[in-house]
Amino acid sequence: MTAQTALPKPLTGLRVLVARILPAVAAGLILAMVAVTVVDVIGRYIFNAPLSGAFELTQVLLAGLVMTGLPITTLKGGHVEVDILSGMWSPTTKRIVSAFGAGVTSLVLFAVSWTLVRHGTALFGDGATTVELSLPLWPAAALGAFTFAASAFTALLPSQLVRRF
Repeated sequence: MTAQTALPKPLTGLRVLVARILPAVAAGLILAMVAVTVVDVIGRYIFNAPLSGAFELTQVLLAGLVMTGLPITTLKGGHVEVDILSGMWSPTTKRIVSAFGAGVTSLVLFAVSWTLVRHGTALFGDGATTVELSLPLWPAAALGAFTFAASAFTALLPSQLVRRF
């Protein structure tokens, strides 16, 4: 990127997070899910000793994967959209509706993020854990709060900046 087309520093950090770091984390979570499943299946069918807590661990990893994928999906514009009327709109109307939709999406994502912050704080205070493995639940809420906030910021990016990601 040349100096005149360089992204502002906060957007550069968001780009690195959403386009580089989160996909690597998602890949690690998928790899961990595969490893848990392989160990569980081998243990179950070959040694007659399944991996203790495999189902619960897979649930936690899958939840992390879904939350990690949310900002990536937002960046790529991969959310479901219904565009029945947009073919009849002028380019200006399309930009206005798109900006409005991005604002509403961002507000909803920020609201969910804030709710997860409050919920995670309560989980931390209560010492809530999973049933079988006694894993603390608050890190899942913290990850969700973080990724929903990252998605909210990503939703606000103008489309010309998203293409540069």
